[in-house]
Amino acid sequence: MNRTLTYLLGPELVWLGMLAITGLISKLSQPLPANDHDKLLNIGWFLPALGVIFAFTTFFWAAGSHWWWLTRIGIASLIGSYFVVNFLCEAARYGDSRDSGIGSAFMAFIGLGWMVLFAMSFLAALCFLVKWPFLTVFKWLLIAIGGLTILGLLIGWLASFGATKGS
Repeated sequence: MNRTLTYLLGPELVWLGMLAITGLISKLSQPLPANDHDKLLNIGWFLPALGVIFAFTTFFWAAGSHWWWLTRIGIASLIGSYFVVNFLCEAARYGDSRDSGIGSAFMAFIGLGWMVLFAMSFLAALCFLVKWPFLTVFKWLLIAIGGLTILGLLIGWLASFGATKGS
């Protein structure tokens, strides 16, 4: 891959994509019906963390210093997660008394995204310092997260069999 192209396909592009997806979700949910308010806010529980994980996948084609790339990921993820959460919370606003939990949701979603960022950055820095192969560790971390996600979806699907829609 071309060296210039690898720099352009960095974490900033990942976060621009996340912002585009968030903007599309926000645009499609307007005007905000009562049942979409919770759905829109539930997206905030995983979208910032997902963006951070996707930003770290750019290490697979990173050119140059890993420390410089980690700095780019950190700065892009701090700014990107703020804007993604801000777009989601602004789209979930009614402009009246029903907005009582929006500020708390904003802080919780930002905190979740930044917590994943700091944990992943610590893991990457530790791997760089002790000369462990970070990509191997990250690959197995992604496999574990994917497996747990599939297990959680399976449990949720199995638990939905006894539920009735009317009660």
